[in-house]
Amino acid sequence: MTGQFSDSPGKRSVRELWDTPLLVYLHRTYGMRYRYMGLPGVDLLDVKLWRDMIDEVVAFEVRAAPNSSDPQGRRSIITLRRNLRLLDIPGHAYFGPLEEVVILHEDYDGTQYRQERVVTLYNLDFCDEIGSPIHTRRQGRSVLRFEAIRQILRDQRECYRRLGGPSLFVMLLTVRNQIGVRRLRAFLARNLYHDTREYVEACNGLTPLPVSGHVLGTHTWALKAFLHGIIRQYLSNPHISALFFPVVKYTGVPVRANGGRLPSPMLHCMILCRFDDPQSPSPLFLPDNYLAGAVYVRGRDDQPLLWEPEPGEPPGSQTSPECRDWFRPLEPVFLQGVVGTRPGHAQP
Repeated sequence: MTGQFSDSPGKRSVRELWDTPLLVYLHRTYGMRYRYMGLPGVDLLDVKLWRDMIDEVVAFEVRAAPNSSDPQGRRSIITLRRNLRLLDIPGHAYFGPLEEVVILHEDYDGTQYRQERVVTLYNLDFCDEIGSPIHTRRQGRSVLRFEAIRQILRDQRECYRRLGGPSLFVMLLTVRNQIGVRRLRAFLARNLYHDTREYVEACNGLTPLPVSGHVLGTHTWALKAFLHGIIRQYLSNPHISALFFPVVKYTGVPVRANGGRLPSPMLHCMILCRFDDPQSPSPLFLPDNYLAGAVYVRGRDDQPLLWEPEPGEPPGSQTSPECRDWFRPLEPVFLQGVVGTRPGHAQP
């Protein structure tokens, strides 16, 4: 994999109009400071926007396309590290794909990766198909991209168990609205939550999945069910509760393929998580009717967000989507009894 990150008007709209209001609200209301971990790109656009709320950055950068002057493809990681120093924010940048580094606990330079503190803001901007394989350097081992999320959550829970720390964290997850149908069908055919099964059956009756190939920008309901189901499974084992925000659709920078440029429909998920006592009842996942009740949001190029329902979802409101409006009725339930966002500070 080589570095291919590019910003787009749609992505800027999502970052500024959807993510930022929640991060600012949590910062101002609950005193949250962010330890950022993820894939910010060499220009660190997210980090620059949220700089006043960020205490530390843990970044990852993949290999750039090798050329005669840079046969190792190191220019992207060099630029990222330089730009991070210029921002004067403590942090570290690992050389290699986030998925591979967190699973193997080592980057291309042999630098050991170990989570030392609870991460309060994940930016998992995969910019690719969530079900695609990652070929690691270790004995030809391959892992599926989404399996990195399971490892990340395990590391997060273990770090919290050992060291304590903030009880809340935000996970931002961006993937291409594309997935292989066979892998998707295999997941949707087994071990589904009851509400997921009902949602899948209803949507498949309206817009049936094809038998083979890939879905690209279509049958978005199926990828929503996949993401919601797999993340709930991964959260359940380390006993982490979650509040899911509506998924945002936007158009990324076109990608080169087959001698041309293909559209890049993207999906962006925002999830507020909290650590629960392992001895308490099952984790809480809000809202209860998320799959059938959370209407997709459309992030447009330099324009306000709007509701854009998919099959199986209710009509959207006439008002523009606001993440705070979504959060407000769920906030008292989700944050009740939560340990403070900073050590030694209780939530009001």
